[in-house]
Amino acid sequence: MSSAQRSGGIPTQVQHVRQALLRDYDGLIYSDDLKGYQESAKEQRFLSRALTASAVRLVTGCGHEEAGRAVIDGEDDQGIDGVAVDESSRDVWLFQAKWSDAGTGKLDQGAALKLIEGLRLIERREIEGNFNYRIDQFKGQLDVAMGDARLRITLVIALMGPAKLSDAVTRVLDRACRDFNSQGPMLTYRVIGGVEFHQQLRQDLAPAPIDVEATMSGWFKKETPFRAWQGMVAVRDVAQWYADHGDGLYEQNVRNSLGLTPTNSGIEETLLNEPENFCYFNNGITVLCDSIEPQWPRGRQAGEPVRLRLNGVSVANGIQTISAIHNVMKKDANAAGKALVTVRALSLGKDRSTFAKRITETINTHNDVSQREFVALDTAQAEIREDFLLSLWKTYVYKKGEPDPSPDAGCSVEHAALALACAHQSPELVVRARQRTDSLWERGTTGSYPRLFGEVPSAYRIWRLVLAWRSVGTVLEQRRNELQGRAASMARWGDLFIAHLVFQLLDLEGIDKHGFDEESLLSSIPDAVDEVLSRLIHYVDSEYGPNSFLLAIFTDEVKCRNIANLVVRDARCGEPAPGLADKYRPKRKALAQWRSNKVLTPVAVDAIADSLKYFIRMVIIAELVRGK
Repeated sequence: MSSAQRSGGIPTQVQHVRQALLRDYDGLIYSDDLKGYQESAKEQRFLSRALTASAVRLVTGCGHEEAGRAVIDGEDDQGIDGVAVDESSRDVWLFQAKWSDAGTGKLDQGAALKLIEGLRLIERREIEGNFNYRIDQFKGQLDVAMGDARLRITLVIALMGPAKLSDAVTRVLDRACRDFNSQGPMLTYRVIGGVEFHQQLRQDLAPAPIDVEATMSGWFKKETPFRAWQGMVAVRDVAQWYADHGDGLYEQNVRNSLGLTPTNSGIEETLLNEPENFCYFNNGITVLCDSIEPQWPRGRQAGEPVRLRLNGVSVANGIQTISAIHNVMKKDANAAGKALVTVRALSLGKDRSTFAKRITETINTHNDVSQREFVALDTAQAEIREDFLLSLWKTYVYKKGEPDPSPDAGCSVEHAALALACAHQSPELVVRARQRTDSLWERGTTGSYPRLFGEVPSAYRIWRLVLAWRSVGTVLEQRRNELQGRAASMARWGDLFIAHLVFQLLDLEGIDKHGFDEESLLSSIPDAVDEVLSRLIHYVDSEYGPNSFLLAIFTDEVKCRNIANLVVRDARCGEPAPGLADKYRPKRKALAQWRSNKVLTPVAVDAIADSLKYFIRMVIIAELVRGK
C-alpha cells in the first residue's frame, strides 16, 4: 500500500493537514451559517474556510486567530473567501480556497470569473451592499489601499491538491492581470497547493534553530570543503549551551544523553578532581551548524582567542560530555569552571543535508554505538514521528536515551518494532527477537530492520498494532495465573510467538485507514489468545514431546514455522480447539474457588487458631511419648 493511501482514500499528507485545520481553527472561524448542514457537509465547508485561513497565515505570517478573522467565506462573499491587508506596504491579498479530501482540489473557470468580479467590486469601492458584514473590518484599509500608488494586489488560490491551474483558469487570471496592470504592475496571482500546506504544518512543529556562542583559544581553522574551527573552549560556555537549550542540542545525534553511565561518571570525576587535565582525558565535542560567525575581542591576531557564534547547531558527538559538564557545574562550578574541552565546529551550510548524516554516523562508529542507536539517523523514523504527531497527536520516540511516553501518549521504536515483527507474515522475525532483541535493528537484505521499516509503516498501523500487542501481553499475564507447569511457561516464553499467531487470525484489513474500528480489534483479542494458546500447547506437546525444552522451541525458526502452520490452518478451518490437560490446571483450584466465595468472620478465625493450637499440642505430646 502506498503512503499516499494509508488513511483509506485520504492521502496521508491530506489527512495531516485536515486534522490540523480542524484542531487549530476550531472556534476561530465564523461557522454559525453552517448549523443547518449535515455533519459531513458542514465539515467540508469548515475545512475550506480553514484552508483559507491557513493560506492567510502562509502569505502574511500572522497567527491563527488573525487568520481566522480574515475568512469572509459564505453568502455574499462575491467569490472571495478571505481578505488580508498590510497597511504599511499597501499589499492586499484576496483568497479563494478549494478543499478536497482526496487531495484533488482545483479552481474551475466559473469560480475564477467570480473571484475577478469580486476584485472589481473592491477596486470600484462598491463593498457596501454587495459583501457580507465579515468584510466590514477591512473596508477602511481597502479604501485607503485602493487609492495608494503603492498598491499591490495578489489573488491567492489555495488548493488542497496540486498547485496547478487549468489552461482556461490561467487565461482568465492572465487577462485580469493585463487589464489591471495597464498603468503599472498592480495585480498578480499565486497558487498554493497541498505540498506547501503540509510543509507549513511541518514548520509549525519544527523546533526553532539553536544558536550558541563560545570563546575558542588555541584554535585553527580549515576552509574546504567546508569551514571548520577547532580549539579549546571553557566548559562554562558548554554548560550554558545546555542550560539554554537542553536536549534540543542533540536533534541530529543518534541518541540522547544516557544518564549516569560509567562513562559519564568518569567524565564527572575528572571534571571535579582534575579539571586542569580534563581536555587531555576527553575526546571533546563535535558540533554541526549552518554557519559560523567569528568575532575578535582583542583584535584579529595569531594566538588571540576568537568568539564564535554557531548558528543552527546540532551536537554530532559529545552528548555524554555535555551532560556530564552540565551536572558537574551544578555541583561545583568553581572547580569545573577551570576546565577546558576540545570543540570542533563544522559549518556545512547548503551541504548539510549531504554531509550531516555521514559525519554523525562515521564519528559514532568509532565509539561504543550499537545498531539500535543508528536507527536515529534513518529518515524513516523522523517521518514516523511526524506522522504520529500529525495523524494521532501522539509521541513516537526513537533515539536511545529518550524517555518512553506514557502508554496512552504514544510508544517507542522498540515497541513499534516488536509489534510490527509480530504482525509480519513469517514467524522468523519474532523468533529472532526472542533469541536476541538487537536482531530487530540488523540491516542487509535479510535483516529485520528493512523488513519492518523499509516501506515506512503509517502511524495508524504502528499504533494499532502496538495496542493489540500490549493487549495480547495483558491477556497472557492473566492466563499464566490460571495455568501451571509447561502451559504457564509457554504463555511466558512464547509471548512474542503467540502474539504473532494471534495477529495472523485477527482481521487487520484497513488498519491503515483513519476510520478503522480499534475497539472491535481489541475486544476480539482475549478469545483469539485463548484459541491460539490452546492449540499451541497441544501442538508443542504432540509435535515435539511433553518433555521438550520450550525455550529451544521458541528460538527455532523451523519448529516455530511448523507450529504456526498447524495452528493457523486449524483455526482458519474451524477445527475445534483441543481441551487443556488436567496437569496444566492448578491443583488447588477448587480450594481457591471456595476461598474466593467465603468471608471469614472473627469467630471463625478464632476457631481456626484454637484448632491449630490443639493440633500442635498433640504433636508435641506424641513426640515426648515416643522419646521415652
